[in-house]
Amino acid sequence: MSAIKLLFVFSPWIVFWIIAAGHSPLRLRIGICAAAAMIVVMGITRLHRGIILWTGVVFFSFAMVSVVWLMNVWVIHHLGIFASGSLFLATLFSMLIGRPFTEDYAREKVPIELWDHPNFIRSCFIVTTAWGLIFLANTLVNMAKLYYPDFNEWFYRGVEFAIIASGVVFTKIYSERAKRKRATAMLSQT
Repeated sequence: MSAIKLLFVFSPWIVFWIIAAGHSPLRLRIGICAAAAMIVVMGITRLHRGIILWTGVVFFSFAMVSVVWLMNVWVIHHLGIFASGSLFLATLFSMLIGRPFTEDYAREKVPIELWDHPNFIRSCFIVTTAWGLIFLANTLVNMAKLYYPDFNEWFYRGVEFAIIASGVVFTKIYSERAKRKRATAMLSQT
């Protein structure tokens, strides 16, 4: 999966994260509405699919009701945990059912005859596991915000960004490595 595709897949979550920065209830509501609208458009146009799409539908529907409509303060304080936690649980669930979420996107770059190959499936599990750990780490960062509020919000955002950036870099490097390995194996067969 390319870094651009990866950022596109998570663009509603990224838009939410950027717009909702700070402690403005208005920005929070705008971020939720913008991300929810993106999820709907991306789902209808089939630009986005799979468990990450459905996780976004569930999370942003929950956020629309509990934050935008009801302004539930407890949910607002824990929204970062819910966001990262829901992505972690979706990633874990996708692996438990044997369909790591990265597989749908990886299939766009891999010939159909390799989709059932053990190396392809293992690669999808490895990349999905990495993203599961990234979402878990961000969930823990969001939990730390509650227990250590003396640190600046931007410190925590920087940590979250660094964790996500490391995931993008890992995915890019791992995907390129797998592609080279596949090309070498195909050359050796001829």
